[in-house]
Amino acid sequence: MDPNKLKRHHIMRSLILAGITALLAYLILSEALSHYLAPRLHMFSYVTLVILALLTMVSIRQIFVGSSVYDCDCEEQHKVPRTPMGSFLVYGLFVLPIVMGFFMPDKILGSDVAEKRGITLLSNDVRKLADVTANANGNATENVKQTAGVKEDAEPSIKPQPEATNQVAIPPVQATDDEQLRQRFSNGGFGDFYTDIAVFLHKQPVIELNDKLFLDGLTTMELYAKEFAGKELETFGFVYRQPDFTKQQFVVARFSVTCCTADSSVYGVLVEKEDADKWKKDSWVKVRGKLELRQVEGYDMLVLKASQVEAVSAPKDPYVYYSFESAPES
Repeated sequence: MDPNKLKRHHIMRSLILAGITALLAYLILSEALSHYLAPRLHMFSYVTLVILALLTMVSIRQIFVGSSVYDCDCEEQHKVPRTPMGSFLVYGLFVLPIVMGFFMPDKILGSDVAEKRGITLLSNDVRKLADVTANANGNATENVKQTAGVKEDAEPSIKPQPEATNQVAIPPVQATDDEQLRQRFSNGGFGDFYTDIAVFLHKQPVIELNDKLFLDGLTTMELYAKEFAGKELETFGFVYRQPDFTKQQFVVARFSVTCCTADSSVYGVLVEKEDADKWKKDSWVKVRGKLELRQVEGYDMLVLKASQVEAVSAPKDPYVYYSFESAPES
């Protein structure tokens, strides 16, 4: 091949490598990498950045010194594109994601994705969400059929009940000291991890579900739902609604990411407030109120009766993660 032509290919490849390196560096420096990867994978991105930088330097060197002679007998497999159209197609596959990465705005996951994947309430499935909504609407039979796939001639699994009878009044735990409180939670048989978190949360005058405790805290309150009924809770997230919600209902939700956004899941708390419909879908809010216990198909489920809702800005890292650590010391 003409050396000048080959040199142009080396230049193009160097520009592509430099573009990918610059894009990854931009995501790391702007702290936008969390929109795509969980923090525990960030170290791999740093290593990748170093490798890409080295490959870029090697490619730039080839522009000036040329390619070395192939040491294998598969030279034809390593050839550069022979036609302008071939070059456009091959290199375009690499240029397109670089252009998209720099010029398309970062967008965090929201209600559209949550609606497709389903939302988990206090570590329970989306069926419970529909059932609670059905009770509030006074139209449980039809909604349960749609959600659980019940045939039209089947008996409804939940009968509509007035809200007052749907709430279970369970007094909060009255422990004289930490040891009695721990004993109460340890009797559940869920292990020291959730016992530690349950004791820590229950001792708080107002339970604050921050980013670190959001997922483990929700799971803990679901495991010990009766003990947490009547407790004050404060948390924040984006507003999520389903079509069958009443005007007084929405879910304050967060996305959880294990590795990357492709495996994300949605978790949240059902909130009830008279003016709940004033908060737009996907807007970020901080909610404070009292947890009430509801029984849905034999399950205990906590609902947050909000006393205060205020608009907040979305956090720099909008996703939450399981910490797998013991509860912080009180």
